[in-house]
Amino acid sequence: MAQEEMTDREIYRAYLDNTRKSEELQCEIMKGAREGEDPCSLLVKACRAISAMTGSEVFAQQVERSLLAVYGESLGMKMPLELELKEAQERLEKIRRAEEECTETELKDAMHNAVRSHEAKIASLKSKLELNQ
Repeated sequence: MAQEEMTDREIYRAYLDNTRKSEELQCEIMKGAREGEDPCSLLVKACRAISAMTGSEVFAQQVERSLLAVYGESLGMKMPLELELKEAQERLEKIRRAEEECTETELKDAMHNAVRSHEAKIASLKSKLELNQ
């Protein structure tokens, strides 16, 4: 739904949801910093909090892609690869659940292809992580 088409109530609800997300992420960042969480992970959470505060997912997505490309894919650092692996595994599970519930053949075929693609991506990430240990 376009921003101008949203009612005042919907805008306020989105604002409250984003504020809640930002506050949760801020708590996770503080806890992670106290517990020695990887700085790359903290940076990703900070970018997600900024995105929630601004209402734009693009910023966090761009930073995450850059971190993965530069520090994960190019430099072979463990943390960005682990983050990508975790997200790919979560997406795979969601797609598998949707595939099981789907009754339309065409959609089910598309979901099956997405499952195979995610399985290949996960195998590739695991291989890269093994090489960097």
